[in-house]
Amino acid sequence: MKLDVHVMGQRVAKLSREGDEYLLTYLAGTPDDAFVSLAMPVREQAWRWPRDLHPFFRQNLPEGHLLGVIRELFGPLMDGTDLSLLAVVGASGIGRVAVTAEGATPGLAVPPVSIHELLTGENTATRFDALVREYARSAVSGVVPKFLAPDADPQDRPGTLKATLRTTQHIIKGSDKDTPYLGFNEYFTLRVLRRLNVVPVVNARMSEDGRLLVVDRYDVDAAGLPVFGVEDACSLLGLPPHEKYSATTERVYKATQDYVPPATLRKQNLHLAWQVLANYVVRNADFHSKNIALYYTSRADVAYTPVYDVVTTQAYPQFSNNAPGLSVDGRKTWTPGNTLARFMLARLGISSRQYQMMVEQLCESAVEVGKEVIEAAKNEPAWRWIAKQMVHAWNDGMCALRSVKLDKRYRGLDEAIAQAGYEAADAPRNSAQVIGRSEGLAAPKRA
Repeated sequence: MKLDVHVMGQRVAKLSREGDEYLLTYLAGTPDDAFVSLAMPVREQAWRWPRDLHPFFRQNLPEGHLLGVIRELFGPLMDGTDLSLLAVVGASGIGRVAVTAEGATPGLAVPPVSIHELLTGENTATRFDALVREYARSAVSGVVPKFLAPDADPQDRPGTLKATLRTTQHIIKGSDKDTPYLGFNEYFTLRVLRRLNVVPVVNARMSEDGRLLVVDRYDVDAAGLPVFGVEDACSLLGLPPHEKYSATTERVYKATQDYVPPATLRKQNLHLAWQVLANYVVRNADFHSKNIALYYTSRADVAYTPVYDVVTTQAYPQFSNNAPGLSVDGRKTWTPGNTLARFMLARLGISSRQYQMMVEQLCESAVEVGKEVIEAAKNEPAWRWIAKQMVHAWNDGMCALRSVKLDKRYRGLDEAIAQAGYEAADAPRNSAQVIGRSEGLAAPKRA
């Protein structure tokens, strides 16, 4: 099997298998700026990878529920290899690269979906599963149920309603039985960092029932056409997606830093620092090497993507024993002591004083957003449980990062929790289960 590889709609390379190796071979005359990956610049000889697809092509392959649906629907078209899976979903996806069968063009004709109806309707598990099946050929990674879709609402999307999956502007994410009200959870968790306006954070809207999250894609223009290349740290490290937890924060930084222009390195270091600290404050154990990524239009403007996929995983008792997804100084713990501060100083050039100021800003934001979470749950009783779980988790995250020298009045959300009448958070359940499906979070560990 041979596949065509396109960059911004231009056919630039062939992807094939030869024995136990996979080959990316650029076509003669391909310009240097039409590279497929930062790690695979244009050259005459083929880029070879042993035993499986190059990590770049695996970064957007579906996982979890979506992968199961694709195997069910398109099994006869697949031979069990990731190359055949890429042949099914590669014409659509995140970033400027598309992969198709030989001679085909990027894009899959699918009916547009009304974002307005998703945001205002009742998003039952049955209804969402039907949508996942309808838009199953989505090259989007992650184990939480999700899909890419064009928008049928003229007020949200300019231009014609005849859209293709390659011209979509949104990622639609849903809940499942293990992660109730995941839309509510991720919306407010993202807001802790977003309200500070210190780094770009994806724009997201929560459905009225709290079950769905509609995330605006950052890699496309106003018309939904791909503009940016996107590469996550997992692929830049040469790791397959299932090893996304095996990397360290230090390795992730080194793998991404190598491509950031020196003139913007200080700004990008701050971006990564905010992202790392935010995930500790909100207790997101699903912060792994696929959730740190670079985007660019050329090698001259490589930068970290807007922050995405930030969820309070500790809110769900079956996951609340999980340690951080990435180690720092060889440790995965929610009580890092001075470890994080030393990493920030040694690798990112952030002083201890600045580190403490950043922690305090995030904690103060968590307190304010925590009050918003409690207030939202007053208006919708169904959200009370997830709200309670989230604010308790944030309180734990703040207390673990803040200096013990601070006055106790800065402790966090204790007063708001008491006023809301919230009982203690549910006890953790010892389980190897992970968010979305079994291959999601790292194996549970006590901090």
